Amino acid sequence: MSAPSDQEHPLYENPKGQERVQISAARAGTKRVRRPPEDQPRLTLVLVAINVLIFAAMLVSAEIEREFMLHGSLFPPLVVYRGQVYRLFTAMFLHGGLAHVLFNMYALYIVGSTVEPIFGRLRFALIYFLGGLTGSVLSLALGAPLTPSVGASGAVFAIFAAEAAHLYQHRGVYANVKGRLRHMLFLIGMNLVIGFLPGSRIDNWGHIGGVIGGFLLAWRIAPRLGRPTFPPRSMREYARSDTNPTRLHLPELVIYVFVLIGVIVVAVNALPAHMPNLVP
Repeated sequence: MSAPSDQEHPLYENPKGQERVQISAARAGTKRVRRPPEDQPRLTLVLVAINVLIFAAMLVSAEIEREFMLHGSLFPPLVVYRGQVYRLFTAMFLHGGLAHVLFNMYALYIVGSTVEPIFGRLRFALIYFLGGLTGSVLSLALGAPLTPSVGASGAVFAIFAAEAAHLYQHRGVYANVKGRLRHMLFLIGMNLVIGFLPGSRIDNWGHIGGVIGGFLLAWRIAPRLGRPTFPPRSMREYARSDTNPTRLHLPELVIYVFVLIGVIVVAVNALPAHMPNLVP
């Protein structure tokens, strides 16, 4: 598969009246173009496939679905009284219905296709999993104490927030960045508002935690890119101009993980005063 020409690439445009090249935050024109091989969002596709396969396995029989939910969902009493902290992670791969998994995976593919080529797989994975865990931790601490919670939406919201942080940091580099930011903030805000509506069964604390985690992580570890002097042939090629390598932030990542662990410990010790022991 050959890389598209500079004029055809959907991520770049040379605005009229300007001599310097700007990177476009939105698809330029309507012409269908091929994505360069190095820009393929392979990790995003793997994550989508894992979530879909797990959901497909749950459709095989009611017994398999029951076992998955029974042993994998985020049910606070089992975390608090049985110490099953692993549920904070496993709940990110379970979904409560076809619409739930389709919406989350569609959103993950759309935003991952843009973010992964620029961030690279390591940073994408760190933000996806640590942001998703932040959503799970906030759901444990502040969510409904007797309601099981499942879904990848906390991790997906983390990627949305990471893209918003990256666009803001590069508002002098990307073209049409204000429009893209408004669109991103509208999507995040609209989903959070829906989650607070009466009768909503959405775990909004998981969403809020994902947004907070994704934004904080991206603000520190996301790539810092300068304005290119010529249109790159791929986003990965452009990302090689990064001046903010991940290794510089390893201490901050370690601190972030320990803060998450600390919040879990505090929540597990504080929740019994507000939660009946339903675990035999």
